[in-house]
Amino acid sequence: MDIGSLHFQNPEAFWLLLLVPVLVALYVYRQQRRKSTIKFPALAIAKKASPSHRVRMRHIVPALRLAALCCFVVALARPQNATEVEYTNTDGVDIMLVLDVSGSMGTLDMLTRTEQAKLGVLNAERIYKSGDYWKYTRMGYAQQVIAEFIQKRHGDRIGLSAFGTRAVTLCPLTLDYGSLLEILGASDDLSRDSSMQLTALGDGLMTALARLQKSEAKSKVVVLLTDGSDNNSAVPPVRAAEVAQSLGAKVYTVGVGKRKGKYLDFGRNPWTGEISWIEEDITPEKGVDETTLKAVAQKTGGKFYRAENKEQLEEIYSEIDQLEKSEIETVAYARYAEKFYPWLLVGALLILLELILANTRFVRIP
Repeated sequence: MDIGSLHFQNPEAFWLLLLVPVLVALYVYRQQRRKSTIKFPALAIAKKASPSHRVRMRHIVPALRLAALCCFVVALARPQNATEVEYTNTDGVDIMLVLDVSGSMGTLDMLTRTEQAKLGVLNAERIYKSGDYWKYTRMGYAQQVIAEFIQKRHGDRIGLSAFGTRAVTLCPLTLDYGSLLEILGASDDLSRDSSMQLTALGDGLMTALARLQKSEAKSKVVVLLTDGSDNNSAVPPVRAAEVAQSLGAKVYTVGVGKRKGKYLDFGRNPWTGEISWIEEDITPEKGVDETTLKAVAQKTGGKFYRAENKEQLEEIYSEIDQLEKSEIETVAYARYAEKFYPWLLVGALLILLELILANTRFVRIP
C-alpha cells in the first residue's frame, strides 16, 4: 500500500483505527453517565459558577491517549520510503588505453586559429615557465578527449599504459574511473621527462596486451594513440599485433598531429636569453607512421584513424565508443528505508505528556 511517497508494509494494521471512534463514543457515554455529589450550603450561588479553564480543557488528556494510539497504529503499519534502484549486469568490455608520452607530444600544432592567435599575443616566457601551454599540445588535447571517453563508459574495466623510450603501465584494468582520471591527468609529466623522448610503440602495445592476457571479458580492446613512428621497441609493432590477434584483442590505432604546415614553438634569444614565440615547419620525418599503424589495426580487426585537430580527435573516440558498447541488462527494484521510528517516538512522547498532565494539571480527586 502506497500513500504519496510512503509505502506501508503492513497496511492491515490500519483496521485498528476503527477502535478510535468506538473509544471516543465510549468516553462521551461515560462522561454523560458520570455523576458527582458534593455538599454546598448555598445551591443558588453554586449554579451561577462557570466552569474554569482547566475544567474545559480536561478532555485533552484522553485526546493525547487517542493520538498516541494512532501513532502506534501507523508505526505498526511500517511506513517505508521507497527508492528505485537500477542493477546493471554487463557483458563488459576490457579496454586498455595506450598513450604516447614521448617528447614530441608536447608539440603545438593542433590548435585552432583562435587558440593560436590567443597564445601568440601572450607572454611566451611566462607561458613557458608556468607550463600553461601544455593543455594546447598534442598531449593536452589527448588527455582531454580520453578523459571524456572514460566518463562515457559504464560497467567496463579500463586501464592505461604509456610509452616513450620505455613502456609502463600507469593503471591496471579498473572500474575506479575517478582514480584513472587522476592518473591520466598527471601523465603529461612523463612527456617532460628527458629520458622518455624516444618512441617504443611496439613495447607500449605489448604492455597493454599483458594486462589483457588473463581477461575473461567478452570483448578486449586496445586504443593506441601516437604521434610518431617506432624507433625503440624490443618487439616490433606488427609482431605485437600478431600477439593481440592470438589473444582475440582488437586494436584501434590513432595518429595525431598535422601532416604539413607549421607549428608554434619557443625560441630563445642567444644573446639575451629571452624566450619568444616562433614557428617551425612540420617535416615528414617527424610525422606519424601511418603504414605501420594501419597494419597493426587491420591485423586485429580494428581500425586506423588520423586526427589533425582536437575536433577530429573527439569524433574518433566518439566513434570507438559507439563501436565498442557493452551489452547491458538492467533490472529495476525498490529499496525501502524504514520510517516507523518517528511514529513510535511521537506516540511515546504523547503518552508521557498524558501521564504528566493527568497527575499534575488535570489531577482528579475521587
